[in-house]
Amino acid sequence: VLILALAPLSAAAADEEDLTGQETPAEGEVPAQDLAELAGAATPREMLDRRLAQRLEDGPVEEKTPPAGSPSATDILASTQVIAHGLGEVGGVTTLNCLEGFLEGYAKGVRVFEADLRLTADGRVVLRHDWRGGWQEGINESYIPPLEEYLSKPILERYTPLSFQDLLLLLDEYPDVAVITDSKFTDSDVAVVQFGAMMADARELGLSYVFDRILVQFYNQSMHDALHSAYNYPHYIYTLYNEGFAGTQDAFRQLAEYCAERGVEGITMWDSWWKPEFAPIAREYGLRVYAHTVNDAAAAGELLASGVSAVYTDLLTDAILHPGA
Repeated sequence: VLILALAPLSAAAADEEDLTGQETPAEGEVPAQDLAELAGAATPREMLDRRLAQRLEDGPVEEKTPPAGSPSATDILASTQVIAHGLGEVGGVTTLNCLEGFLEGYAKGVRVFEADLRLTADGRVVLRHDWRGGWQEGINESYIPPLEEYLSKPILERYTPLSFQDLLLLLDEYPDVAVITDSKFTDSDVAVVQFGAMMADARELGLSYVFDRILVQFYNQSMHDALHSAYNYPHYIYTLYNEGFAGTQDAFRQLAEYCAERGVEGITMWDSWWKPEFAPIAREYGLRVYAHTVNDAAAAGELLASGVSAVYTDLLTDAILHPGA
């Protein structure tokens, strides 16, 4: 398993610059030097590309079935109190959405990752928070690259950018991981196109089954209706940062009723919008509430104690929140 074998390399990476270093692998993992030889690659990007090519090399791919007894997104999210924002902080920088963030978070016990998604110039979906300049050579809001160029340029000259197909392969390799989408587009028609590209990626790889471990965030009710009509996803979260929220118990109850009627599993809101009096309403409707973005352990503890189910965070882990547990 090529991608899985990368995990100890980044985690052990106190030396991040050598992701193909000579660290002693854990039992059952491919030694780093053998991995590099097997993949015929020198960098994580090349390894990911080889893994993708291997998946596709024999022509049309049959749909893979999930491993017996594998958990759903609901199960995994219920088992944690942290969600890694933008795949987690790396090197003191947030929302890079890079391979190294995923691997380092996983090594620390993180099992739910929020991924920011954007469309490239050629209509492919990649992990990227925004198109700000300075992260990748020549890429900025005035120049959105095609997929191949995006993947060819390391983020901050050292971190590995990811496509949505890379993310699907990671989910296939890590059956205990769930992902929450932050797809950025709020217009329903554009969202349908974006998620259509994601579905095409999954079908090409025969990995549609991993959508049972993807929670689709939507930003307004028309977006939910459009996506559900087109793709009938199993898991949704209603995130409020785009529409806003009146902050009253009546407003929260209306949202909870909407979610209960449509099988929406949770609501995400700014941490400052949460009030403990919402907790009984959430329990009444079987609804989970998530708060973002929280990087202070004490503040996270207060939110969780007052009824929030989990926090989006750049750097906290369950181990930090519950030392010695």
